[in-house]
Amino acid sequence: MKITDAATCELMRFSCEELSDGEFIRVARAYQCGGPRFQLTVDDEQTKMDERITVDGVTIVVEKSCLDLLNDVTIDFANEGFVFESAANSLC
Repeated sequence: MKITDAATCELMRFSCEELSDGEFIRVARAYQCGGPRFQLTVDDEQTKMDERITVDGVTIVVEKSCLDLLNDVTIDFANEGFVFESAANSLC
């Protein structure tokens, strides 16, 4: 997983300005049609099924079962918000 500079800046800003004590950013699966999709959420409970990782200076929590699905994903930030881009999707 990679995080663009724009997304890193916004995640850092969000972490500093919006999160309360004990809260963290989670990359979660968004269950929709068309294959794996992801979203960013705010959470305050981490389980043994989760892994806390740091990518490009940003610490996030990801369910261990999703780590392989995120290998070729880049998180970007644009006017519409956070966008998950997959290298596999760009080939289609």
